[in-house]
Amino acid sequence: MQKSKTLIVRYILLILGILAIILIAGGHQLPKYASRLPFIAALAVIDILYWLSLRKAISSRFKNILAFAYWLPLFTLLMFFLIGLFSNFSQWAAFPRIYIPAIVLILLIGKGIFLTLLILGDVILFPIHSLKKPASKHVENQERYSRPRFYLKSISVVSTFVVLLFFSGMIFWVSDFKLTTVELPVQNLPQEFDGYKIIQLSDMHLGTFPNDAALKKIRKIVNGQNPDLILNTGDIVNFTSKEALPFEEVMQGFLAKDGVFSILGNHDYGEYNAWDSEKEKQQNDQELFDFHKRIGWHLLRNENAIIKKGSSSFAIVGVENWSQNKRFGKKGDLQKATQGTDSTQFQLLMSHDPSHWGGEVTTKYPQIGLTLSGHTHAFQIAIENSLIKWSPASMLYAEWGGLYEKIHENGKKQFLYVNRGCGTLGYPGRIFTRPEITLFILRKAQ
Repeated sequence: MQKSKTLIVRYILLILGILAIILIAGGHQLPKYASRLPFIAALAVIDILYWLSLRKAISSRFKNILAFAYWLPLFTLLMFFLIGLFSNFSQWAAFPRIYIPAIVLILLIGKGIFLTLLILGDVILFPIHSLKKPASKHVENQERYSRPRFYLKSISVVSTFVVLLFFSGMIFWVSDFKLTTVELPVQNLPQEFDGYKIIQLSDMHLGTFPNDAALKKIRKIVNGQNPDLILNTGDIVNFTSKEALPFEEVMQGFLAKDGVFSILGNHDYGEYNAWDSEKEKQQNDQELFDFHKRIGWHLLRNENAIIKKGSSSFAIVGVENWSQNKRFGKKGDLQKATQGTDSTQFQLLMSHDPSHWGGEVTTKYPQIGLTLSGHTHAFQIAIENSLIKWSPASMLYAEWGGLYEKIHENGKKQFLYVNRGCGTLGYPGRIFTRPEITLFILRKAQ
C-alpha cells in the first residue's frame, strides 16, 4: 500500500514538472504559439496516464526498449523547450534549427497516431469487454480489462511505419524539384504575348535550406527555361529576414528578359518571431525590402508593373498578404494595386494566399484573368494521379494545388494557379509530392 502511494506521488510530481516545462519553457521558446501549449500539456497528461495502463502489458523481455520508445517523443519535446530557455531557436545554426524540431515533430506525430488508435480501440473494446460474461473460473482475471496483444502490436507497427515515412520524405522527395508546364489559353491576350513564358516560384522558405545546393538546383531549372518573366509569390523566409542573407549571391542569378517580380507572404513580415520592440521588427522588414533591391527583384506591395510589347501591354499586379483566415490578416489592397491598369489587355495578380481568389478576386475583379498563389505547400503531403487528387490541405483550402478555373457572369474565364512551393516549413520534407517550379506559356485563346 505504501509503495502504491509513493508511486502515485511520483507520477503527480512528474506530471506537474512536465506541465511546468511545456507551459513556461515552451512559452519562452515559441511565444507566438503559447495559446496552443495548454492543449499540448493536456495531451502530455493523457500520454502519462496511458503509460500507467500499458506498462504492465509490456513484455519483460523488451521492457526497457519499449519503454524508451514510448517516452522518447515527449522527452525530445521537453528537451527542445528547455534548451530554448538558454538559446533562442530562431538564432540557431542552420542544421540544428532545421532538423532538431523536425525530429521532435516526427516523433510526436508517430506518438499521436499510436495514442489515437489506442484510445479508439479502447472506446470499442472496453464496452465489449464489460458486456462479456466472465467464465466461472478465473473470474478475477476476466473482469480486469486488458487490450489484445495483437492490437497493441498492430498500432505500434502503424505508428512506426508513419515515422519511417516521414523520415524518408526528408530524403527522397524534398529536393526532387518538379517543373510543371501549363499552357494557358488567355482571352484578350495580345498577339505579341502569344508564347510568352512566365516562371512562378513560391514559398522558398530559405531558412529551411541547410545550404545553397537546393537553391542552385532551382536556379538552374528556372534559367534553363529562358523565361520572359519570373514571379515569386511570397514566403522567402520563415521567421526573420536574416535567413535570406546567406543566399544573396545565388538569388542574384535568377534571369528573365522582363525581370523578376516578388510579393510578400505571411512569413515575410517577421510576425512569427518575438521582437524586443516594434522598431526592431520594422528594421527586420526593411532588411527584407533592401534584400529584394540588392538581388534585383522588384517587390510589389499593393502596386503594379506594366509589361509592354509594341502597342500592347499587360499588368502584373502584386498585393500584400490577404487571407480569409483572420490569423493571417488582410494587408492586401487590390483597389490600390490595380490603379492605372485599365488600359492593359490582360491583368495577372500575384497574391500569396489562394483564399484571396474566392474571397475577393472572382467577386469584385473580373478583369483579372490569372491569379498566382502559393502558401499551402499542399501541406507537403499529397497524392495526385489520374484517379485521385488529395492533400490534408484540402480540409482548409478549396484551392490548394494546381490550376483552377471559373467563368465569370460576364463570360470571361478567370484562372487561379496554386504553386505547391519550392521549400518547406516545420517539417523539412515532402511525402508523395514534389517541390514545384511552374512554367506558364501564355496562348491567345481562339
